[in-house]
Amino acid sequence: MIKIAADLGGADKPQSQLAEGVIRAAEMHEDLFVYALGDKKQLSPLLEGRERIELVDAPEVITNGEDPSEAFKARKNSSLVRGMELCRSDKEIGAFVTCGPTGAIFVAAVMMLGRIARVSPMLTVELTRPDGSSFCVVDCGANVDVRAEKLVDFARMGIAYMKAAGTESPKVGLLSNGAEDKKGSEVVKKANALLRESVPEFIGNVEGHNVLNGEADVIVCDGFSGNILLKTVEGAAKAVIAELRASGLSGEALDRIYRKYDYNTQGGAVLLGTGLPIVKGHGAADSETVKNIILTGYRLAKNGLNEKIAMMFKK
Repeated sequence: MIKIAADLGGADKPQSQLAEGVIRAAEMHEDLFVYALGDKKQLSPLLEGRERIELVDAPEVITNGEDPSEAFKARKNSSLVRGMELCRSDKEIGAFVTCGPTGAIFVAAVMMLGRIARVSPMLTVELTRPDGSSFCVVDCGANVDVRAEKLVDFARMGIAYMKAAGTESPKVGLLSNGAEDKKGSEVVKKANALLRESVPEFIGNVEGHNVLNGEADVIVCDGFSGNILLKTVEGAAKAVIAELRASGLSGEALDRIYRKYDYNTQGGAVLLGTGLPIVKGHGAADSETVKNIILTGYRLAKNGLNEKIAMMFKK
């Protein structure tokens, strides 16, 4: 049985609306068990008595407007903190999913779940290419300024992630402004040399216009560049689709492409490097988001993501 802890507090929408995502996810896999954390008064009529779903009462929530460290200390009955406590005490839980504030998630995760091999935790997002295959961006927002050595760590975690996601032999590319090794900032040029020395899967620099063409399965960059890349890909795709619709085109094909780049239909961002995989959905999440982040957590836990990360740092 794959156990997932799901935090239903902290998102913009009422917990009662998000509960449907828990139900739908649990129905999809007979070996999936979900601990649903939230306000029992709201959730009990919807979740009590459901097969392979256990409701854990956590009536408080941590919101975006609060200081992450102070909220972590003050709101011990919040769904986020209670969820992390549950993950720490129940070693059978394979992943934690939440739509709560990013800062509070980082604080709680590092304080309560610890880190793997003392790496700096970072965020990755798995994106789909036009041909249906996937790749990930590491980092996409957690570490804005990094040393070259950290980019090597990100590459190793990205390789482990893509293997857990089903890519047998991931190729690693370093995001830069040119394909030549001498291109890029001083950090990027140093990272290029370190990756060539220590990461056999490294294929070299990748320019922005080649990110979607399958050249690399792991795109390595600092969190500043990665966040811009992620939002540019998403925004450009949606702008093109909107223009096609404005010109009179419509139909299932456009809807399918739109869903591919719609954040709510994807599996969320994944925090790597902490004691448990943590899948973060957008604050504007709906039940579809909750279903998908639970399924992402299930897949990564079942495929041994953290064990694969640990192995990458034993080499």
